[in-house]
Amino acid sequence: PYAPGLGVDVSTFEAWHFAFYFDLRPFVRRDSTFSLLTTLFVCLALCVASLLLSSDVNRLVLYPVEKMVAKVDTIRSNPLMAMKMADDQFKEEEIKKDRESRHENSTLQMFIGMLPFRARESSADELMETVILEKTIIKLGSLLALGFGEAGASIIETNMHGVNSACVNAMVEGTRVDAVIGVARIRDFSTATEVLQTNVMTFVNRIAEIVHGVANEFYGAANKNNGDTFLVIWRKWEDMEDVKLQKLADMAIIAFVRILASIHKSPVLAEYRG
Repeated sequence: PYAPGLGVDVSTFEAWHFAFYFDLRPFVRRDSTFSLLTTLFVCLALCVASLLLSSDVNRLVLYPVEKMVAKVDTIRSNPLMAMKMADDQFKEEEIKKDRESRHENSTLQMFIGMLPFRARESSADELMETVILEKTIIKLGSLLALGFGEAGASIIETNMHGVNSACVNAMVEGTRVDAVIGVARIRDFSTATEVLQTNVMTFVNRIAEIVHGVANEFYGAANKNNGDTFLVIWRKWEDMEDVKLQKLADMAIIAFVRILASIHKSPVLAEYRG
């Protein structure tokens, strides 16, 4: 049988004495259980904290950086996609503003606005550096696409793929492009310049809005503008069938007819005929 040691010598043990035994096993089990629960709680708290931290890092840093890298890669492969990105972003912002305006005009929000105290809505998303940098990248890509045009998209693509130097090499070897070319010219532009003077740019921009919109509607591209002249092209893609090429030429003619009709019907430009 088990006999615990008393820590006394033999003579003392052989003499008469009292020995008391205490069973501490329930207390030890309870302490062990509490220690395990404490360890599990600490591990769970650390896991939750790490998940929350990683979620914030992913939401505020990693995901926005990945979106920016993806958009830069898209602009690198096709610089003209920056224009579509800018349009999509503008549509999203307008939809968001309309949704917020409807939310503010709701009965519940009007009642909350009448309260003396109310929670302030946070606009941290608009102030984040990653959001500002993402919008800046799209704007720069749009400016490059507008400056070089569809014909200069290959120049942008070649320079963005080259990482050996930060300089822009505009002397890129050209390629043959077959296209339907149309030219729209503002008649008596010198007279309009003398009459309108500083307002002539507004006049040209209003005409350019019509030209660019109609050309884009008929799958063309306004490539160049020299003051009173607009160069619009319909590019022939590789392996295009003759039937589709004929339709492309027909769309170019219809587009210029629509441009003339839209300019004559425009109420904005009617002010300049007085």
